[in-house]
Amino acid sequence: MVYNNKPGDKVFVSWSGGKDSYLSLLLAGDRGLDAACLLNFAGADGKSRSHGLKTEMLEYQASMLNIPLEMEEVTWEGYEQGFEKAVTRLKEQYGITGGVFGDINLPEHREWVDKMCKRCEISYNLPLWMMEERKVSEELIKRGGKAMVVAIRSDLVDQAWLGRVMDDRYIEYCLDKKISPCGEGGEAHTLVIDGPLFKEPLKYKLGEVKNDQNRSMLEVSAS
Repeated sequence: MVYNNKPGDKVFVSWSGGKDSYLSLLLAGDRGLDAACLLNFAGADGKSRSHGLKTEMLEYQASMLNIPLEMEEVTWEGYEQGFEKAVTRLKEQYGITGGVFGDINLPEHREWVDKMCKRCEISYNLPLWMMEERKVSEELIKRGGKAMVVAIRSDLVDQAWLGRVMDDRYIEYCLDKKISPCGEGGEAHTLVIDGPLFKEPLKYKLGEVKNDQNRSMLEVSAS
């Protein structure tokens, strides 16, 4: 773990709607950081850049967590400029002095976070940094978080897992296949539907599965 803010500091949480950002939110709260808002980056198609989730689903999720969700529309080419623009806005609007990110062990991700936060003159916090990949999913389950699989690498993960909640069986499945049980290599992405901080579980309906090369994504809408 890496913490550069002190208890009581206002921070944003880099938000995908999935288990890593959610677990980071919980752990940052344990540390005493004040999550003033969630920050998500979306494309012009109205879906999040990270997990391909509909922005209205993320807004619904944030409302159940009772934390404001801030959205910034970006292209992949303009991601850094979009990040700077969003952080500047959050500093003025919420008085944030840092960000919380769900990165686990990829050096290039930490380097990017370090570079961008220095550029924006804020601190960064990585609550999951260097946590054993299995422990990330186990910690979420232990805390009562429920993360539904909504996207997979179809060449690595059976499509039957789409729409199912990650559990101990999923962890064992991944270990048997010698893939990351927390999806650090892009094996799977999730949507957290219930757990600590939720006022009530998300009510949702499942749509069709869309396939793009070796990626399969399940459409999820609020019901």
